[in-house]
Amino acid sequence: ATNIVNSELQDMLWNLSHHQSEHHPGKLSLCIGLPVMIKVNEATECCVTNGAEGVAVGRTSHPISEYKVALDTLFVKLTAAPSKVQVKGLPENVIPLVHQTRKVKCKLPNGKLIEINRDQVPVVPNFAMTDFASQGRTRPNNVCDIQNCKNHQSVYTCLSPGSTLAGTIIVQPFNPSKLTGGIAGSLRQ
Repeated sequence: ATNIVNSELQDMLWNLSHHQSEHHPGKLSLCIGLPVMIKVNEATECCVTNGAEGVAVGRTSHPISEYKVALDTLFVKLTAAPSKVQVKGLPENVIPLVHQTRKVKCKLPNGKLIEINRDQVPVVPNFAMTDFASQGRTRPNNVCDIQNCKNHQSVYTCLSPGSTLAGTIIVQPFNPSKLTGGIAGSLRQ
């Protein structure tokens, strides 16, 4: 196997939608201050776990072309760690995340499936999340689109992270039967 691909295929792989690459984005567009979610259990004893949230506060990288850099380490300040984390030489609750290599199956625009080794820091931007990912979280600001919820359970899952009514925003009108229609017959059995 080789880690060298032609530039056309490389650009295609970088630009694939996350759903075409097992939810491992082709590229991470990061900036200082970006909210991020960690996607692996890196160091559970330091609260660096899958689903942990933080803010990007620094990085190290190396150039891979005249206009592109590859991220080596992302420094993340954990925002909701259950305990304080102190890594020697870093501010409190700031942790380093280094790039990791993982096998990813990618679906190309022509429908062909290929498996690649993707070298990336295991984070994703954390501006929004699915109802599934929001379970067990509390949000002071909870923006919801319940019109597209399939049933009352999904509505509950979307609304439940909100810590206050004032901090809950429903972005569009919705069919009230999603709240008042009762439980589906298949669930009653």
